[in-house]
Formats: sequence, structure tokens, C-alpha cells
Amino acid sequence: MLEGPKLVAAALEGGVIPEAVFTETGGPVVDRCRERGSEIFETSRSVIQAISTTVEPQDPVAVAAVPAALPLVVRNVAVLVDIADPGNLGTLIRTAAALGWQAALLRGTDPWSPKALRAGAGAQLARAPIRIDDVSRISSDDFTTVATVVTGGRAPEEIESDRPIALLIGSEAHGLAMATLERCEQTITIPMSPGIESLNAGVAGAISMYALAHPERQIRLEG
Repeated sequence: MLEGPKLVAAALEGGVIPEAVFTETGGPVVDRCRERGSEIFETSRSVIQAISTTVEPQDPVAVAAVPAALPLVVRNVAVLVDIADPGNLGTLIRTAAALGWQAALLRGTDPWSPKALRAGAGAQLARAPIRIDDVSRISSDDFTTVATVVTGGRAPEEIESDRPIALLIGSEAHGLAMATLERCEQTITIPMSPGIESLNAGVAGAISMYALAHPERQIRLEG
């Protein structure tokens, strides 16, 4: 379910044509859907509220098929392991797309849930996440495997790699399992001011992706 003009537009930009569009007011994005062959249902506000998953839904609401997952290629990839919060998952997928990284999912919550789609601003529709069933899919011959850890890892600018990076980001509650950490070549910890224990998975992953893509931009702490 796609709710609001931004998500419907993101679907169209990603080549995903909604099968059905429900609208009260119409508008440019509805016209674009009609031109692409979507079935348009002009309806009332009460109907849109009934089929929506939000309290105050935006018009239009559209139904579209989930796009096929992309294949894994040898370039930077964020491996999202057991991410449970759809807001964090959407944020990470959106950040990966913005920074030119792939997003690979190992278990975790549904990236196509309404909340994950909203948090991802529809990035899933333009670059459908990769599905993997085991970390072993990330070959150390092709990637430098880097695990995010709360303490004890290297600073982003100290990570050494002559290959694309596979950045593993673990669950909000437990992080990465020890067995997974042992399979990674390097670990990364974001420097933080005293008294701050950790960042949530969405923020930590976004900072790590940016810092690893731009190692010359060191993270400096004030005070």
C-alpha cells in the first residue's frame, strides 16, 4: 500500500506502476498513474481513511506489486541483520540508496510495510533490497567485511580496504551475534562524547556508511 503523492511518485520513478489508485482530489501524480495504465477509483475521504494504515492519510492511496529483489553485485553493501524497527530499516535503505550503497537484508522486519516505506521515502521502490539467507553470501574474496560494534572497533577513517565494503549492521536490541562478528575482518565504532552509550541502528548505520564512503572526513568531537 502506497500512501500519499510522494510515495506514489517514487514508485513511478522506480518503474513500479500501481495496479489501483484511490483518490478523492486527483492531481498530477494520479494523472501520471492513469497515463501508465493504473486503474483509478475516484472515491470519498471516508473510503481513503478506511483503506489507509495511517490516522490522517494523504491522497492518493495506491496498491502496487512488490518489485523483484535486486542481485548482489560487487560494490559497497550495507548488510542489515535482524533490524526489527521498520523506521530504522526504512532509514537505512534510504541512506544506502542516497549514498550509492546496496542494501541487503538478512531476516528482520518487512521492508514493504507502510511504516518502512514511509521511513524509506520509497527508496525500496527505486532500489529493491537484496535478500540473503546467510552472511556467507558476502564473500570475503569480493568484499572487506566490517561489523558495527558499540565499543572496541576502529574509527571510520582507520578502516583499510582495497575492495568494496560490506558493512554489517545488527539488531537494535542485541547487535550482531558473536559468530557473525568472528567472520568479519574489521570492526567499526563511531566516536561519541562521554556519557552517550550508543546510537540507534538507523543513525549509526547512516553515519558509518557516509564515513566509510568518505574516510577523509574524520569524526571530531568537541569538548
